[in-house]
Amino acid sequence: MRRASERVKPWHIESSSGEEPQSHLDVLEAVTSTAREPLHHTDTFICDGAVNVVQLLRATRNSLMELAEFIGANALIEEKWNCTICGPKHRPNGTFKVQISYTASATRSDRADPHKPVALDKVKGVPGLMTVVKRIVES
Repeated sequence: MRRASERVKPWHIESSSGEEPQSHLDVLEAVTSTAREPLHHTDTFICDGAVNVVQLLRATRNSLMELAEFIGANALIEEKWNCTICGPKHRPNGTFKVQISYTASATRSDRADPHKPVALDKVKGVPGLMTVVKRIVES
């Protein structure tokens, strides 16, 4: 039986924020409510030319933030994300399929949410000029 890591195709690039959820410290210190509503959102992007994961993470996180605001929260804490880039088998002129899964807890805070994903230092992308061809919202 093959392990999951052996099944990852050589043209796939995976990155994540890490095992443990992370929070922006200034928001976490100013939390005013003990209530935390867990949220999850998954997007699939079809990109041409390159993959700017920071920009795609920001778009997915903004969708979570809109949901948080809809339920009365104004900040996200305990954030965690995973990103898988499925590259073209023939690199010169193919598209990339990028799946981003983002989880966080919505809460109320006295400090404004920074509207910035956590652990951006762990991002792995494909350099170049990215064109988003399609965005598929899964949840």
